Amino acid sequence: MSNTYDVIVIGAGYHGCSCSYFLSKAGLKVLLVEKNDIGSGASGANFGNVQVQDCSMGLSFDMTVAGYERMKTMEQELGRSISYNPRGSLLVAENENQLPVLEEVYNVKKAAGLGVKWLGPKEIQEVEPNIKPGSVLAASYNDEGFVYPFHYLYALVGKAVEYGLDIRRKTEVKSLLIENGCCKGIILEDDSEIRAENVVVAAASGTRAICATANLDVPVLTTKAESFVTEAIQPFLRNYYSSAGFFVDSHSQDSASVSLCISQSHYGNLLIAETTKPFENVDSSGHDCTSVEHCKRIKEELLRVFPVLENIQILRSWVTASPFTATYEPFFGKSPVEGLFLAAGFKSSVVVSGFVGETIRDLIVSGTSRFDLSPFTDRIRYLN
Repeated sequence: MSNTYDVIVIGAGYHGCSCSYFLSKAGLKVLLVEKNDIGSGASGANFGNVQVQDCSMGLSFDMTVAGYERMKTMEQELGRSISYNPRGSLLVAENENQLPVLEEVYNVKKAAGLGVKWLGPKEIQEVEPNIKPGSVLAASYNDEGFVYPFHYLYALVGKAVEYGLDIRRKTEVKSLLIENGCCKGIILEDDSEIRAENVVVAAASGTRAICATANLDVPVLTTKAESFVTEAIQPFLRNYYSSAGFFVDSHSQDSASVSLCISQSHYGNLLIAETTKPFENVDSSGHDCTSVEHCKRIKEELLRVFPVLENIQILRSWVTASPFTATYEPFFGKSPVEGLFLAAGFKSSVVVSGFVGETIRDLIVSGTSRFDLSPFTDRIRYLN
């Protein structure tokens, strides 16, 4: 395995794998470095939803719409199954406090041209019969989709390997290699160097610490996110269900929050989330443990909306470090340091993953991109 590359990509989640694929396909010599394994972080812990209506407006909306259209062709692009399927998405108001938030999200998306539909209680029962009548007030409906995360991640990596991608798993990056103000590679924990003309940081919650070694503050924040998976059952949900409570208090850096979302995998298991809590409020001994408070609160929310699930069996739970930014906008594009590119802090990762990979490829190969990405990078500051 070489110690010199055209591009090093740090992080083997959706964006790192996508960037690795498109760069390798373009004929570049690429190394993908991952401190654990493919999809071992937040990308492997999510539900694989190709979701649109929760995105921010402006450039994020344009990027999400472009990403959604691109995701429809990714299975054909890769020539491998990623278990992509279209599916409806219900964003619901569960109480009066959430109703104006939902109305705002709906009206803004509708005005922007998204084909969202407003559903009252009767229409909700028609599209999702297992919801308890009266448990939700209204919903914004949109046609979206889903993939199976690991099928998608390994399809990206597997195809990239065919184009020559090198992978180093279980490899910790100690710092970026900076020479004369330019990024020239990475330094590993054993102090060995791997050189490259370009480095892409797609390290999710690890992005801030890595970029700090280049004297950059890239404030990708982190919450402790918890999810649960049930036994497989007969088809139960027709759509992805999520609460408008996500927009009210999810990802708070001050306290724990619960915002119900539930999906059914193509294997029949129900995936239930989401509970979040700031990592600084969690004792280090509990970073990898599901919390009792969240087990109780998510059960309460679930049974309030889907009481018929009272006796369903939970098979397991999982915890992950969920990355986000204070503005809900990613850090994406060319950084102030020559040779260093960023793809981190996305609000919804799956839907934009193909677009992100293609964009990073274009920036590195031709120095151009479809959109002006400066709003995603002008928040970056030097540490000193």
